[in-house]
Amino acid sequence: MEISIIIVIIILLILILFNRYQGRRTGIILYEDYLNIPGMFGLTVDYRNIFNIDIVTEMPNIGMRTYGYYFISVCKGYFIIEDIGNAYLNLNLKYAPYIRIILENNACIFINLNNEKDTTELFDNLVHMTLKNK
Repeated sequence: MEISIIIVIIILLILILFNRYQGRRTGIILYEDYLNIPGMFGLTVDYRNIFNIDIVTEMPNIGMRTYGYYFISVCKGYFIIEDIGNAYLNLNLKYAPYIRIILENNACIFINLNNEKDTTELFDNLVHMTLKNK
């Protein structure tokens, strides 16, 4: 009986630590030639492959997670999005607005940071870097 309680406690601790790690905001890094989102479900995007960037205040309905992480309001990885299809998300749904990036191949990416000011600043920098690399 004691061993089963210890095993349950260990499993719960592992799950809690995993959720804390995954829910942590990753930095979005803008390099000279590309955007990098590090982490387990990270992504790298060459600025030359960006077709359009805009800011949206509401996310379309998020359907099924295809490859990634979703816990409470944090979405990282690939999801099925209503009227879009498969899209990459790295955002916290609690903190609008969201940056929508459409790539040349019609792939869609949604990202944000933990507040409107930082997300808007990231958007401005992304637009600048994209125009600079076209």
